[in-house]
Amino acid sequence: MAPSSPPLPQFEEAKSTTSTVLWQLYHHRPRSPRAIALSVLTFFVLLYMLNTSSSQSEPNFWTKFPSQHPFPERPEDAQVALPQRNDITINDTLPHDLEKPNPQLHILLPAQRSSRGSCRTITSAMILGYPPPTLIGYGHEAHGTTDFEQMVGRMKRTLAYLEHSRTVKDRDIVLLVDSEDVFFQLPPQVLVTRFQNILRKNNKDLLRKYGVTTVNRPGPKTAPAVVQKYTQRVLFGASKKCHGAHATDPGCVSIPESSLPPDVYGWKTDIHPDGFLNRPRWLNPGTVIGQAADLRLIFKEALRIIEQRQKKNGDEEAFTQIYGRQEVVRELERRRTVSLFKEWGYKLLGISDATNISTINIRLETEHRYEYGIGVDFESELFFNQLLSADDVEWLKYSNVTKTSALQGSMGVPREHRLLLPTDVAALPNPFNYSLLALNQTTLPLWNKTLDKLPNPEDHTWNDIPLMTNAHSASVPVLAHVNGNTKLRNTWWEKMWFFPWARALLRRYVRASQGFDAAQSSLLGGADWWDMRGGRGGVWTDHESWVRFADVCQGQERDLFDDDLGPWGKENGDPDEPVYNEWGNLVYGKEPPQLPQPPQLNDINDHW
Repeated sequence: MAPSSPPLPQFEEAKSTTSTVLWQLYHHRPRSPRAIALSVLTFFVLLYMLNTSSSQSEPNFWTKFPSQHPFPERPEDAQVALPQRNDITINDTLPHDLEKPNPQLHILLPAQRSSRGSCRTITSAMILGYPPPTLIGYGHEAHGTTDFEQMVGRMKRTLAYLEHSRTVKDRDIVLLVDSEDVFFQLPPQVLVTRFQNILRKNNKDLLRKYGVTTVNRPGPKTAPAVVQKYTQRVLFGASKKCHGAHATDPGCVSIPESSLPPDVYGWKTDIHPDGFLNRPRWLNPGTVIGQAADLRLIFKEALRIIEQRQKKNGDEEAFTQIYGRQEVVRELERRRTVSLFKEWGYKLLGISDATNISTINIRLETEHRYEYGIGVDFESELFFNQLLSADDVEWLKYSNVTKTSALQGSMGVPREHRLLLPTDVAALPNPFNYSLLALNQTTLPLWNKTLDKLPNPEDHTWNDIPLMTNAHSASVPVLAHVNGNTKLRNTWWEKMWFFPWARALLRRYVRASQGFDAAQSSLLGGADWWDMRGGRGGVWTDHESWVRFADVCQGQERDLFDDDLGPWGKENGDPDEPVYNEWGNLVYGKEPPQLPQPPQLNDINDHW
């Protein structure tokens, strides 16, 4: 019989360990009170050390890199539109206390010349009731300049307008969009309200994440003020693609994750090589909204970076860099004050909200501002960017429950994001309402049964018209930034809810600027008159001159309306044809030439 082989060393080691544990278990000796007290003390000391931040060894990044906003008023608190006053009728005299103390809304479009794209942007803004856009650089096209020089000129003129315009105040809300590829879908009250609601929600999260600090206030006996460290004040559009100078730019890797679910596009979310299934989280500079004072700071810093780099796409890279470095400084300050014990626990549970700064290599300058209050509209409540996202949207009539349910199932939209008409849209006035006074007005354009025909409002509510919907975020964006496939611009324009009645709706917009309601609303800063410069049926330029819509978009009628009704403003014939009011006074146009009258008999008798 063969001798048995010696046991394996691993088995002997396991056997020895098991025996030791069993012996200790059955021969347990209770610890002395001194050992127990020492263990408890050690545990609490360790807990205190883990719960203590590293603030003693790190500088205060909030003060090292100036982070307090020089303009303290927060945009979510601004009352851009005052409530409508119902105590005034058309037969009353406007009271002496009418004034416009609230901030205004400005729409800025960088456009050196008119084009099909810019005219579509202007037309959609007018139809939805926005104030007349201001064209930045209009009529100042510099021939023979490079793309870089044109971009720098556009940035300089935009900054100059924000800094020096007599009509733009610090508290005013400014919407700046690309002029060539933006279609408005919802009116300005939805834009402003959603902007402010997003800020309120996100600022609550930032307060929880970064906390507060104290700042000294002027005055010898004034107590320091407690302020929130970091707030969101400006919103850019969100993109599925990073526009940074390189893949490791902080603007590409150190920014917050999207607020959309991590599996919103299925199991390939954020890992599909072509980027179509990425959650939008990177900054796109083609659409931005914020207070004028905040946008000045951002554009001034962006222009400084652009002039340093001298690159063709320097504006996109500059805004991305600003956003990324802002988030890096915020993360440094968070790590300085965070509880190490909580951070360890959050990482263990997979719920840490730490920002990735491990792969970046940048130099931060002391006393330089990196905090600008920048955020991104992750869920396209304001701005939908088409780049890599054309398949994310569908034009829905929300009254068609069968189609909305089928779309939700085909796109895998979870039940918590049901496709329902947003409540703020459902609460809007009917988009086809018509004032009875318009039928009797003598202001241009005169009401015409054919040109001004609109559908029956009872059959065409917001619930019954096709609205562009981002199915994955269950949102109806305020505007569409068609910055991806240029071939889709014509198709998408014709899908917009207003397109079949675009001319009639535009005529209604221009006509609505006259009369009692417009006068009262302009003084009150009401929802239908957001810019005290007034004027409808045209645009302003950055040098404060007025240009009629017919002059800006002459020859673009087919691309705008496609109705074969002729040039804008000449649908009824000669635009200079005289128009008289009920008393026979000329209100528009030219009087016919006066023919010499023969002398009357009474005149002859008086002469003699």
